Amino acid sequence: MGLQRLPSLGTAVSAAASVLRRFPLVLAAGIAAATAAILTQDGVGPAWLQDQLLAAATLGLPLLTATTLFGERFRSSGPRVGLALAAAAVLVAVYLAWPHWSDPVRFARYVQLSVAFHLLVAFLPFAGRDLPDAFWRYNRVLFIRFVAAAVSSGTLYLGLALALVALDKLFGVDVPPEGYFRLWAVMAFVFNTWFFLGGVPADVEVTESQQEYPPALRIFAQYTLVPLVSVYLGILTLYLGKVVVTWDWPSGWIGNLVSGVAALGIFTLLLVHPLAGRADQRWIAVFARAFWLGIVPAVVMLWLALYQRIHQYGLTEPRYFLLVLSLWLAAVAAFQVITRSRSIRLVPVSLCLAALATFAGPWGAFSLSERSQLGRLRALLDRYGVLADGRIHAPTRAIPPADLQEISATVRYVVETHGPAHLVPLLGEASAGRAGLVAGRGGFAGEDRVRKVVEVLGVRYVAPGGNGRNGPFYYTGISRGTIPVAGYDVLLRVREDSGAASDTGLVAVLARETRRVRIGRAGDVLLEVPLDSALAVARTGGDTRGSHRRPGPALRAEAENARARAVVYLDRLQGIDRPAGAELTGAGGFVLVMLKR
Repeated sequence: MGLQRLPSLGTAVSAAASVLRRFPLVLAAGIAAATAAILTQDGVGPAWLQDQLLAAATLGLPLLTATTLFGERFRSSGPRVGLALAAAAVLVAVYLAWPHWSDPVRFARYVQLSVAFHLLVAFLPFAGRDLPDAFWRYNRVLFIRFVAAAVSSGTLYLGLALALVALDKLFGVDVPPEGYFRLWAVMAFVFNTWFFLGGVPADVEVTESQQEYPPALRIFAQYTLVPLVSVYLGILTLYLGKVVVTWDWPSGWIGNLVSGVAALGIFTLLLVHPLAGRADQRWIAVFARAFWLGIVPAVVMLWLALYQRIHQYGLTEPRYFLLVLSLWLAAVAAFQVITRSRSIRLVPVSLCLAALATFAGPWGAFSLSERSQLGRLRALLDRYGVLADGRIHAPTRAIPPADLQEISATVRYVVETHGPAHLVPLLGEASAGRAGLVAGRGGFAGEDRVRKVVEVLGVRYVAPGGNGRNGPFYYTGISRGTIPVAGYDVLLRVREDSGAASDTGLVAVLARETRRVRIGRAGDVLLEVPLDSALAVARTGGDTRGSHRRPGPALRAEAENARARAVVYLDRLQGIDRPAGAELTGAGGFVLVMLKR
């Protein structure tokens, strides 16, 4: 048998031209995505040519692919043009709305649309067609082609990048660092897309008659994936038993584990679907029924964990999506157990509909989460008399540390996710004006805006990661009057590093871990001055409403031993209050040192 001939350059060019004729809009989206990625990275050009174009163009890759494949079913050009215009309208809408979304909303909505559009590629060409075997084989071809495209693109990128390095090092050709990212953008969005589209079947019905099934897939699924899924389901079921016996609420990370097991199990069932009808592969039907039955207790446990978090802290977008995913998983499991259906099209179709249905509207993730968090904030403020008759008042009683933390965290969520203007109805026009909030304007401020809103409420602000009792502090000392220097030999500035010694040979270095000022010379420590007394003053004095303290008197600490005596005057002291004590992060001031002969 002779060797198979490699494809000629002419054949490759002809195949590439065929892909261009078949998917012109998809390739145009790939070129637009590569251009936008390069401009975004380089910071070149107007904003409308950067990240918002990148988002719309990358979403256009799967959406335009799906509509093109679906349009190929029609002989006339009218439906194809209509589908293309509808897809373009969706992308334009995303492009125009992008600047008005905060970063968390952008990420969540992008993921939603990306999942929905990729699932459209999987099932839209089969809409109205009863071709179950062709459906599986078509998606298997897409998956294999996706992997091949990624490997080919990555290999080609590495080869070309090494060629650029060689030109730079060997021939002195100036290759800017940005050139490697530009190359990656072209390979990722243009070449990779072109290569993938070249393997998309032109006639999906042809795959219905193909009966081959790679033995490697069966072995991988039967002896690797099935045991793994079974072990994880067993662990989840045992954990549910522990919850029932001990009445200890499920751990917060249980959602990730349940989602991972569900995805792995469904992927396994999809992988072995063509073998389910064979008499010698009855284990598939047994595993499928066991999986759908076993996932139900895991979903129940996920509901318990979600109830605990939502009841305590309200609804947020991640909890909303996890709740929707658990409801979808429970519905699919119930359908499969009751009907024993072998249809695999239900999975991508229902998941796509769920992603699109929760994208917007009063029932969507963002509207429900915003109402939940604003309602929780209002309830917290009402509990302590901060809000009454639509006006802000001083708290009627002390607010516990946990609720102080919740108030700051909720304000932070609203400001960063939905924008500061959404707090105007809660605060009222006057208070919103003092906080710098303007209704109807865009912009999503940072932590300074959060602090300002909390201060307008008359509540002590708690920084991220802190709580009502602990958090960062900053003390600025002001020396008053004269400081006697008689009897001392040297005046040193407090260093925050171990830099070179001064002209006198002495240096005073802040030792953060031990909360001391270490006085030494050439590596020899003469004396250490503890700063605990100064820390105590800084933590109790000044304004405690925020993470920064107001200026107060200069802080003083002293120590003495057989070799030296020293007095430290601090004009700056900063750190973090921890449950176990203060953690020192910086200090500034000077030290008077007397050396004993």
